[in-house]
Amino acid sequence: MPPHEEDAVEPGRRQTTGPERLRMLRAGGTGTLPGERVEVTGAGLEPAPADVAAALGVAEGTPVVRRRRRYADERGPVALSTSWLPGFLADEAPELLSPEPLPAMTFGLVEERTGRRVVRRRDAISVCRAPDDVATLLGVAAGEPVLLWSNLYWDQHGDVTEYATDFLGPGRELAAEYDMP
Repeated sequence: MPPHEEDAVEPGRRQTTGPERLRMLRAGGTGTLPGERVEVTGAGLEPAPADVAAALGVAEGTPVVRRRRRYADERGPVALSTSWLPGFLADEAPELLSPEPLPAMTFGLVEERTGRRVVRRRDAISVCRAPDDVATLLGVAAGEPVLLWSNLYWDQHGDVTEYATDFLGPGRELAAEYDMP
C-alpha cells in the first residue's frame, strides 16, 4: 500500500548520518542539508582510547586525529559527530587539526590530499547512555538513552581511513527508503 501524502516525511526532516553526508558530498553537494549548520567543537591530536585504537588498527595511546562537530538546524541538534583518523593524516592535511568546518568535509579533504577514497563502510547502530560532554551538546540529560551510529570507512587499499561516531539528536527519525527489485 503506497504511503498517504499526509504520512510522507518532509524532506530535510530525516536524520542525516555520516554515510548520507558522504553521499551528498559525492553528488556535488556540501554534505549538509539546507538550513543545517555545523559547529566544530574540537579538533586535534590525542592518544587513541582502546575502542578507537581497535577500530583504526593502532596501539592504544597512539596519537590520532579527533574532530568533533555538532550539526544543528531550526529544530535543534541533529547530531554530535566525532571523526577519529590515523594521526599521520594530519601531516598531509593539517586542516584536520583546525577547529573550523572543512569545505569538503573530512572525507573530501583526506581524498584530495592522499588519494585515499572511501570505497567500503560498516555501520553499527546502538542505544547507549549520553556521556556528560555529549549530553550538554545534544541538549539532553546526562545518562539519557540516545541512539549512537558508528561507522568504519575503508579506502581502495583496504585500510581504515576513519572511525566515526554520531550521537543522534533527540526527536529525530532514523529512516531508510529503498527500491525493491
